[in-house]
Amino acid sequence: MVINTNPVKRVKYPRRRLIRTAMTTLGKGLLALLANVEINGRENLPQKGPVILAGNHAAVLEAVMMAVYSPGMVEFLGNGDIPFDPKYAFIVKAYDLIPVNRGNLDRQALNTAVGVLEQDGILGIFPEGGIWNAGAMQAQIGAAWLSYRAQAPIIPMGFGGIREGLQKAMKLQRPKLVMNIGEMMPPVTVDQRDAPLKTILEQSAQEILEKIKALVPEEELRTAQKKMDEQFFLKVKIHPDELEPGSEPPEDLQIKHGSAYARFLYNPIMIDALVRNLQLPIQPIKSVEQRRDLKPVIAAWDEILAYLKINPGFFTYRFGVEEGLAAEQALRELRQLALWVSEQEYALTLKPIYRYTNGHTGAQVTEKGGSFPASMQSHRVKFLHW
Repeated sequence: MVINTNPVKRVKYPRRRLIRTAMTTLGKGLLALLANVEINGRENLPQKGPVILAGNHAAVLEAVMMAVYSPGMVEFLGNGDIPFDPKYAFIVKAYDLIPVNRGNLDRQALNTAVGVLEQDGILGIFPEGGIWNAGAMQAQIGAAWLSYRAQAPIIPMGFGGIREGLQKAMKLQRPKLVMNIGEMMPPVTVDQRDAPLKTILEQSAQEILEKIKALVPEEELRTAQKKMDEQFFLKVKIHPDELEPGSEPPEDLQIKHGSAYARFLYNPIMIDALVRNLQLPIQPIKSVEQRRDLKPVIAAWDEILAYLKINPGFFTYRFGVEEGLAAEQALRELRQLALWVSEQEYALTLKPIYRYTNGHTGAQVTEKGGSFPASMQSHRVKFLHW
């Protein structure tokens, strides 16, 4: 990683004191009323920084608890590449955060965060970088870079009971929410390590994530489904006639990156972000079974491809560069194939397949057809033209 030497953009810390104090006070009261909250290691939280609070991330409640129970005001570095969930976007807007364009090199956001730390601020961050594969994601190096750049220590935090915690609280089921606060880690330094800076930051990021995972309640880890040896496939069939069995596509129209597209179809959180947060009309991708009218499916792929021109890091940030680029290429390949199928007046079948080993039982599992969020049931979305 290249360290940016440009002047750091400042935001006043602390800021929005009145509204943030009101929100955290209200949040603390609601949590006490609607949930059974257990906090361990509260004495490890400082009154002021510079310090980075780093926690695991499965839903929005971790950020709420981090803000509510910290004795100082937390400035968050968070999602800026897609709109927030409409259900709580107004809360995020009211509290405000430092938006970061994930998957793209956003030096301004990182420098702004450094500016907060240089004002003895408290910065909240989630090193996994998102919730689309909570607990099984690689550590992003942002937290390590910020610690190195500002020479700020890190306090790891492990949360439990977060999945469906908000839904249970709204149903007055008083879920148990756990926040375990670890001991302060020293700032990331180069010392005498004979390695490139990027390698040191990657190693430090992994160390931070391991400290966080060690604080996640054991029950949370046991109940989380562990999937090993994951494999994705995309079966593609062309149907010249309704009475004839499906056949493989022509040689020049073979889908070479189908596994990446199948992986996308088994990521409901990513799909939900496209449908609800971005309001893209992509419902037709849910079922392509001997389908002759492919115009809606092609239009859905076009919407995703158009969005990738605005945010090229959407797939690469979540899947890695190679697999992310493969997912985009798969969309282009499928689009070309679908156009040919339509011209021939044939039908098309696409069937994603997901195979993995259950890490708890050792059983081999095969799923077919994709995994889609509830938002895919609704067709009341806006057609956006990027």
